[in-house]
Amino acid sequence: MSAAEPAAAPGDAQAPPAAAAEPPHGVLVGVDLAGIQRFIYEGRRLLDAIGRATLVADLTDTAGRHVAPLLAEVPQEHRAVLRDAGGALYVDFTDPDRAAEHARAFTGRYTRRLRDISDRLTPVTAHVPYGGPGRPADRAEALRLLPPALQSARALPAPGHLPAQGLGVTASCDITGRPAELLDHTRDRGPVRERTARDIVTARMRARQWHDANSRDWLRGIAPPAGAQRLELPTDVDHLGREIGDVSRLAVVHLDFNGLGDLLKAHHARLQESGADVSAGMRSVSADIARLTEGLARALIRSVAGAIDTDDRTGEPAIHGYGAGGRLRPRTVRGTAYVPVRPVVVAGDDLTVICDARLAWSATRFALDWLDADPASLDPRDPRAAMARRADTPPWTRRPGSSGRTTGVPSAGVGIAVQPVGAPLSVGYDICASLCEEAKDYRKSAAHRLDDHVVAWSHDFDDPARVVARLREDGGAPAPGEPGRTALPMTGTAFHAFLRDYLDPRTPGSLRGDELSEQRSWLLSRLAPLLQDGRDAAPELERRGDLGMPVKLPEPFARDLLLDALALLDLHLDVPLADRPAPAQGPEGAARP
Repeated sequence: MSAAEPAAAPGDAQAPPAAAAEPPHGVLVGVDLAGIQRFIYEGRRLLDAIGRATLVADLTDTAGRHVAPLLAEVPQEHRAVLRDAGGALYVDFTDPDRAAEHARAFTGRYTRRLRDISDRLTPVTAHVPYGGPGRPADRAEALRLLPPALQSARALPAPGHLPAQGLGVTASCDITGRPAELLDHTRDRGPVRERTARDIVTARMRARQWHDANSRDWLRGIAPPAGAQRLELPTDVDHLGREIGDVSRLAVVHLDFNGLGDLLKAHHARLQESGADVSAGMRSVSADIARLTEGLARALIRSVAGAIDTDDRTGEPAIHGYGAGGRLRPRTVRGTAYVPVRPVVVAGDDLTVICDARLAWSATRFALDWLDADPASLDPRDPRAAMARRADTPPWTRRPGSSGRTTGVPSAGVGIAVQPVGAPLSVGYDICASLCEEAKDYRKSAAHRLDDHVVAWSHDFDDPARVVARLREDGGAPAPGEPGRTALPMTGTAFHAFLRDYLDPRTPGSLRGDELSEQRSWLLSRLAPLLQDGRDAAPELERRGDLGMPVKLPEPFARDLLLDALALLDLHLDVPLADRPAPAQGPEGAARP
């Protein structure tokens, strides 16, 4: 699921002089996979999405079975991998006499292999020769020109990857509606087999391999609760967010780092100015970011798994918290308790997680706190340590919150989309990705937000453009100086304060405090409509007082924050998640995700 395991940067141990590191001339090949999200979320099943995300990672894994044989055709001294993560692959071919030939052969074989796996992924390729008259002077300059070249190539799709109309087939894929090519024998459901496209079966087999190799490693050292024999990550959406007689909603949560493209450009320029090995420096920081993303996914899984306890009344596994009934019962089958959170995409700076909707806000709060950890407290082996150590190195310096300390870990944008269990994951992903972009635009609109995280969410399951349009409309004030119907997007600081002041029963005056916790019906049936319509709530509060039921709302009064909190009153389960680092690796080793 994650991007290829980051290789050590060539210049990490003892960097040679920059002039010696740069070959005199060569051809830089860039491959970018377009349509990744469409490919991953085409089906409705969690296992399909996991398998497809893993296939995308495999296609840029230079040690894997797809890319390694192609690279092996070129002598090692005449090639260098500069990037292999997040659906992108940069390879430099440096043979003095055959660099162009090697570049063409690699590109042709790679795109053919990609086509054999699935026609839903579109390879975007660009070649940038360097050295010699009329060309970039060296590899560093070619590396700077490669992203614009790939962007231009996106506008010119290859005919072989355009949709083919009018195929003469009589059977359609039960999952995607595309032409069926196989009967899926991997899902034994009696005599009737699913008719599927070939890449569906390939993805399912790859997902099972990934799950068997890595699921237990991510949960290593966390004991199952009393009443269960083992913990496992779910492979079915029905194991997430579905509880008989209770809430049946899941959340798709998308997180990526703010302004990472600009940060990498500034880092590239700084390396050039200092005379350092640009390609080694860029590969090193990309590897650090990939480790950070993977570490966050692992930490999130372990924190939720560690929160699974035992319900005193039933003896069954449960996650206890404040609000939303006070507990969540994970799916338990034959002694296996399924952890109700599952990363789907862990690649580069992208992290997409599917979880029980009741956990989404606690999980987001944990993720932001985990990223903002004090660099001085981190073990050198911690996946945050490498980026955190860049705290004093521009452009990575960031000052989170009011702590006064600095870190090199970038801030994050987060989008949360709530959807019914069983609805297409592709829609939920598109919504949360759009919300994430809206939050990031909000961050850039004011200088004081640039070092902070940003969060936006929605309960609407609709076209992403309409969801964002409603968010903007609700954020608009009915009159100058008055709040709108939502305070979203929020900065990370405001998000923490919102959960604490409005939904934590330990905070005096919160909606879950001693006084208002017994007023749920009135809050949702009478007060919320008043606030939605923009009417003054004072007469209603006075009426309640006359009936001998005084109600003191959280102060200072803020209509937008109050409405956001009321919408979460029955959904958000406030769980105190804690970081649970994995124990030291045993001698037998374990596969990495």
